[in-house]
Amino acid sequence: MEYMSDLFYAMTMPGLETLAFSEIRAAIPETELVKFMRGIALFRTTTSAENLLDLRTTEDVFANLAHIKGLRRGQDALRVLHSATLNADLAGAIASWRRAHHGARPQTWRVVSQMSGTYDFRRVDAGQAVIDALRKTMPRGIRQVEDDADLEIWLWLGGGDVLIGLRLSDATMRHRPYKRDHIPASLRPTVAASMGWLSLPTAEDIVLDPLCGAGTILTERGLLAPYQQLLGGDLQEQAIKIARRNARSADVDATLKNWDARALPLEASSVTRIITNLPFGKQIGSREENEALYTALIQEFDRVMGPDGLMVSLTSEDRLWDRILQEHGWRTQKKVVFVVLGQPASIFVSGRA
Repeated sequence: MEYMSDLFYAMTMPGLETLAFSEIRAAIPETELVKFMRGIALFRTTTSAENLLDLRTTEDVFANLAHIKGLRRGQDALRVLHSATLNADLAGAIASWRRAHHGARPQTWRVVSQMSGTYDFRRVDAGQAVIDALRKTMPRGIRQVEDDADLEIWLWLGGGDVLIGLRLSDATMRHRPYKRDHIPASLRPTVAASMGWLSLPTAEDIVLDPLCGAGTILTERGLLAPYQQLLGGDLQEQAIKIARRNARSADVDATLKNWDARALPLEASSVTRIITNLPFGKQIGSREENEALYTALIQEFDRVMGPDGLMVSLTSEDRLWDRILQEHGWRTQKKVVFVVLGQPASIFVSGRA
């Protein structure tokens, strides 16, 4: 059981754990990985807590209070959870929270419980074991509430591992303030940032999102690293209006146009990166339509992509897109499978063979 005060964990979309940790390691080189779990990267670092809140591929960041390995399923498990919480460095975690929140003094607290798998107790019972311990150790003047607490202590149980952590981030880490307008099938900002990260960004990039929707991919790429130009377009005029508002709100300079991605008004070999979310054929389109659409798109992507360019594409039509890429001379260098909107999807990182 670990209580080290320099332990933190990042919560991500399930399947993006290693990618999120690669961003953490790039930002804070001395960071040491402890363990990957489903949707979680547990790590040790001596950096100040507020430095972790600038991560873009992470949904939430926690100061670790306890990591329990191989929790047994019997009723003794509740006593283990209670004891682990009692012995945790709560004062150190609260100090990290205060640094992350510019010295603010917390007034309220609550416990959030998450559990996957089968145990001999209910999720609410596990949460209550943690609550009972915190009532003994929480500093005076910080009162327990049901919702909207300053301090959120999260209990996570999965696969025999248990994490008890104090959430350092708030809702703005996963729900970016710039994204005021949405459209159906709009991409989560952390996934868009992950795609930008996989594109191996450089300051010379001319980035194209030919199916830009609400502009999340281009906006996140613009916030992630320097670039030469951001280009995007969509068949729907309303989407372009929303994308422009979102990019402007984030202070990102992007050129956005109303177009058909199957006939792009761009010169041959004029872009160095294509980053795009292809229609899944669920909320928008269908499997049959995607067969024809994907074929038309790859031909146009092949035309506008410059030498040694890189394409990062997202789809749930894994086999279809993989086949079309191969048939048109593209080689997939990396594929990341994760869960989005409750269904598996894949991010392809591809270049022309």
